[in-house]
Amino acid sequence: MTHLAGEFGTPTYIYDGDRIRERFRALRDAFPSFELFYSMKANPSLALVGLLMELGAGVELASGGELFVAREIGYDPLDIVFAGPGKTDRELEDAILARIFAINVESLRELDRISHISRLLRVPARVALRINTSDGLKKAGGGSTGPLHEHMAGGPSKFGIDAEKLDELADHWDRKTIDIVGVHVYTASQILHADEIVANAERTVATARRVEDLIGGKLEAIDFGGGFGVPHYDKEEQLDLPALGAKVENVFSPYSERDGFRLILELGRILVSECGVYLTRVLELKESRGERFVITDGGINQFVRPMLMKVRHEAAVVNRLGQPGTASAKVTGPLCTPIDVTSQEIKTPDDIAIDDLIGIFNAGAYGLSMSPLRFLSHPTAAEILVLNGKASLIRERGEHADVMLRQKPFSGLE
Repeated sequence: MTHLAGEFGTPTYIYDGDRIRERFRALRDAFPSFELFYSMKANPSLALVGLLMELGAGVELASGGELFVAREIGYDPLDIVFAGPGKTDRELEDAILARIFAINVESLRELDRISHISRLLRVPARVALRINTSDGLKKAGGGSTGPLHEHMAGGPSKFGIDAEKLDELADHWDRKTIDIVGVHVYTASQILHADEIVANAERTVATARRVEDLIGGKLEAIDFGGGFGVPHYDKEEQLDLPALGAKVENVFSPYSERDGFRLILELGRILVSECGVYLTRVLELKESRGERFVITDGGINQFVRPMLMKVRHEAAVVNRLGQPGTASAKVTGPLCTPIDVTSQEIKTPDDIAIDDLIGIFNAGAYGLSMSPLRFLSHPTAAEILVLNGKASLIRERGEHADVMLRQKPFSGLE
């Protein structure tokens, strides 16, 4: 990575496109009955989304901006689904007019809104009912053994229609304006227990059967939000994809055997997280009252996840990987706030020096786009995609002038 830092500068996100391709193919092989849809919110970089489209992935969106990106890139509308608990009327209008495969409906009120908008546009809407199932994850923590909790079903939630409210569906469904084509169940993110994923699959199939009974017909699709996790801690292990795939395929076999039925596996983190490194350069070294600090040129303004989600991201002095790391230090960015910490503890050589390079790993998902990029007005990090041995700049580094974008100056006192 030293040569990339020299060529493109720091702070920079580096993505391994070959690893994304390998992970996509491994998932496709493990789940042959499913179409893989990329959750764009994990990393909306144009190049990464374009790479996954070329590999054959559909796309799951969560905003009108992501819908704009998907259409600009050239996605077939029938390979787009749109989820999210707070869609605006404009977003719903755009999705209906684009004739995407399905809008994942998060409430009965939203179903009413879609029906009203569809009637005004005189364009029928295709929807999938997102269901908040009665049960959720069983294990404490639910996924990563760290403090990462992203539960979206099984309790009170802003996501999905509570399963017990499904009997009210007939009061909100206008068959003239809305075609219910599927169901969507997403229980939680960052799941590393295969048995939990299989249990989620069983709940999803049961939910699909109930919805078919309620609508008096057959669905066209099931969107199974797998929530597959990636390890962050030493005691965590990768999911065994072939073994998991065999079990999940068996659960969904009554639907995969139907002609033309679409099984959608909604994936984000597992596709891109481990492909990414957040690369920064050491600006300052400091010892204060027995604690050592490595201060770098990139902080939580460009990679907020370790602090916000309280999850560990492995870090290393990447230009000196062959040297033993015996000293401990905290890695921080340059921001004027004590919360600007990207790694609580890193092992470094005793003679770590200014201009050494710190890599924060597992940074390909929920990195740059999740972070408060305007905080303290630092330029935005660059992004690099390495594919087939070639490194390409896929996002230019920001400039100081960018902070002026769309702002209006003070017009003066009257």
